[in-house]
Amino acid sequence: MGTETKCKASVLKSNTLVECSNTGTTPHGICGPIIGKIPVVIAEPIIQVDVEAEIELEEPFIEIKRIKKNVFITQCRLVDIGSNEAGKLFLSGFVRKNIEYATADCTCGRKSSTISGDIKHTTVNIPFNCVTKVHFVTPPQVCYQENPREAALFTDKIKGKGFCGQRIIGSNPCEMNFQHHECFNEKVFCELEEVRIFEDDLLKESKCFDCDDPFGTQFEAIVEKMVVFIRLKLLQLQQVNIRG
Repeated sequence: MGTETKCKASVLKSNTLVECSNTGTTPHGICGPIIGKIPVVIAEPIIQVDVEAEIELEEPFIEIKRIKKNVFITQCRLVDIGSNEAGKLFLSGFVRKNIEYATADCTCGRKSSTISGDIKHTTVNIPFNCVTKVHFVTPPQVCYQENPREAALFTDKIKGKGFCGQRIIGSNPCEMNFQHHECFNEKVFCELEEVRIFEDDLLKESKCFDCDDPFGTQFEAIVEKMVVFIRLKLLQLQQVNIRG
């Protein structure tokens, strides 16, 4: 008999935990009316992003086994267009795809062939960029800078040489008074609520290891067409009256 190979996998540690006790309490809050600063929903759009990409895998494959997808947002910025009803949202991100595929390392026979190979994977990031007009449920609070203002100071104590020695009554040219106003706005931020992806994948043929067998073909790339629906929540911290 041959030498047996011992398995390295094993249960290292196992504990049975007991249930901890707890006591329920009633939360207490401030009775209204009060003023609070809370996130207010500005808009909640569902944005459609259409993406077409070509993905080349590490080596030729015969079948896609599984594709796992996640959407990540890298930019979500609302730009004011001078309206209390709508604004422009600039959106950027990427779809991260983990693709598991089967390779063909060896084949046996023809037409009724046996194909053997490894299951491998490739992870790619497919970027997208778009801009869309969003309509406000509650308009964001925005304050604008005012132009500096100058106040003229009165005087009657300066004698003008060009005025026949008469006393000048009016604005004092030796002293100035300015007023400057600066205000700061709360930034509109985004939350990713939901993503739905519909896609169609087309396989690009590379070569055939058995050209008489319709299933004896290897592929080298995927051309995919994706329709991504992204539901976002746009929020801004605003001061709100809360009544009890």
